[in-house]
Amino acid sequence: MTTDKSRTLWGIIVIAAGIVLLLNNLEFTDINIFRYWPVLLILWGLNALFTGSRNLAGQGISIFVIIVGAVLLANSLGHTDIGLGEILRVLFPLLIILVGVSLFLGRSVSGKTTSAIMGGVERGKKNTWHLENGSYLAFMGGIELDLRHAIIPEGETFLDLTAIMGGIEIRVPADLPVEADGFAVLGGVEFFGEGSGGIIGSARYSPEDKKDNTKILKIQSRAVMGGIDIKRV
Repeated sequence: MTTDKSRTLWGIIVIAAGIVLLLNNLEFTDINIFRYWPVLLILWGLNALFTGSRNLAGQGISIFVIIVGAVLLANSLGHTDIGLGEILRVLFPLLIILVGVSLFLGRSVSGKTTSAIMGGVERGKKNTWHLENGSYLAFMGGIELDLRHAIIPEGETFLDLTAIMGGIEIRVPADLPVEADGFAVLGGVEFFGEGSGGIIGSARYSPEDKKDNTKILKIQSRAVMGGIDIKRV
């Protein structure tokens, strides 16, 4: 899975840094690895670009991180003298525009919209209910969906989730395959214990075995100063 690849990448980076520090201490080399710290941003962005969200804003977040890392690296190596404020002054508004575009396009999911605005919405904790295609918005509120008691139709079911200064939690039965894609700005998205968050984050989850599935849940999500959590129960 993509998570294993990410761990392998960061493991290699830590080992390489340790080797360079050891060679420096033994006076075989004299490399100031701290000058190259922006490389971590570039690698993080590249990793998110290829293994994270396929959403337009999610991809934009990854490219944003790569560009910031590249400029900071050029600054550190003395090739440029561009201030971080100058970068953010141009790129951050573009990032906000991408988030807005993602919110607008997310509304294209067929089905009704359920909103929790400064309040809460719960489905399925005690009673049986029908899961259908639809959008869920939590604005300064919370939404909890328990699919253990849900009647889920055959084929693909699509959910579009948006958490703005709020939270959405979905509990999924162990036998239901799920494909999930999401990004976060000043928040977090977590799919089955793996996720990303902080200032910006991007995540994607897909089942390893997609054969012979008569039912599958597809989720696209975004969190802005909020959180989205998809978990198995």
